[in-house]
Amino acid sequence: MKIQNGGCVVILIILVSILRESYSISYRNFEKFFKNITGGKNINLRPVLDHKSKVNISIYFHLIYIQEFNEVEGKLSLTGYFNISWVDQTIPWNSTENGIEQFTLQEHIIWKPSFIIGNPYDGVKLIYRDENVIRVQSNGVVTWTTGDNYEVFCNADVSRYPFDTQVCNLEILPWGYTNEEIVVVPIFDFVVHEMLNPQKTWEFIGSSVTKRKDLQLLTYSMKLKRHSMFFVFNLILPISMMIILNIFVFLLPTESGERVGYAVTVLLAIAVFLTISSENLPATSIPRLSSISILLFADVCISAFIVIMVILSSRYYHRKREYPVTKFMRGFVNASRIVRCKMCCSRRKKEKYSAKEKEEEIEWTDVGKEIDMVCSIFITVVILIVNALYIIDVAV
Repeated sequence: MKIQNGGCVVILIILVSILRESYSISYRNFEKFFKNITGGKNINLRPVLDHKSKVNISIYFHLIYIQEFNEVEGKLSLTGYFNISWVDQTIPWNSTENGIEQFTLQEHIIWKPSFIIGNPYDGVKLIYRDENVIRVQSNGVVTWTTGDNYEVFCNADVSRYPFDTQVCNLEILPWGYTNEEIVVVPIFDFVVHEMLNPQKTWEFIGSSVTKRKDLQLLTYSMKLKRHSMFFVFNLILPISMMIILNIFVFLLPTESGERVGYAVTVLLAIAVFLTISSENLPATSIPRLSSISILLFADVCISAFIVIMVILSSRYYHRKREYPVTKFMRGFVNASRIVRCKMCCSRRKKEKYSAKEKEEEIEWTDVGKEIDMVCSIFITVVILIVNALYIIDVAV
């Protein structure tokens, strides 16, 4: 029994010694292998055995977050990373000999392509970070994953603000190499967004990738749609309420003396909204002015017209009776009454207006009241038309 136990102990010691020796050899072999693979390489030379051969570079962009889109400055800030891969013909090894299939190393040890952003917002920017690593496989495939915050220029089209949809581009092209040296190949025809975090203002609704062969330029187009409910409740609806309140100025009694002040107050309120909206829009009219700016300008013009008509109607209303009503004003009052009565008045009221016309009982107060009536109807129709045109423009 003692001999058997002693034999087991001896066998166990031998196995442990073998395992330790194999681990040590494996580590030393890997260190030697790493030096052989990376030693003596010139990172400035393309990794091809024939200098006339081209290096095919596959690439795709993974979008992680849309930080900001500033329409006024035309700046789009993105967070994401590029996955770039190519074949290094000077690296491949037989993985069955040493059991090493792949490893990682710092990006400054072997050759890698240089890329720049084609439409940077501020200065030329290289796609490069010192802390990035490169993964190398036994078949020579090298994968370089580099991520960063990218700021690109995007000319916003705010013609349908705040119901607008923007198409912004992220352009990338090789730097320092010709078409005879490298070929850039997009892996996907869209922007990968599996890990995209939702943005509060913009919604990512689509993308595409195009290539310009003469420059090896890849363009990643991203379609963004604005979340408009905030602007509807804080801009569109208040503007609509302001313009509707304009109509009620003609219902105020002229004797109150508040009509002009009321009309001017509403005009100033609309002008304030016009200032607020202009601060959020770029100073451009290409391809055309924003619909909301046109709507606000129309509302300002309507409000200014209302102020003028309120002043005129008040002047006629308070004119002294010693000044006779002119023939033109009599005709205006009679024509207005006839037209309105034909549309909505009862037969008895029509007879009443006809009797008034025959007895010539029209006074300046009647002129002021009739101006208010005609203006209220006219302004209501104009407001409905203007708002209907705005709705059609942003909806179609």
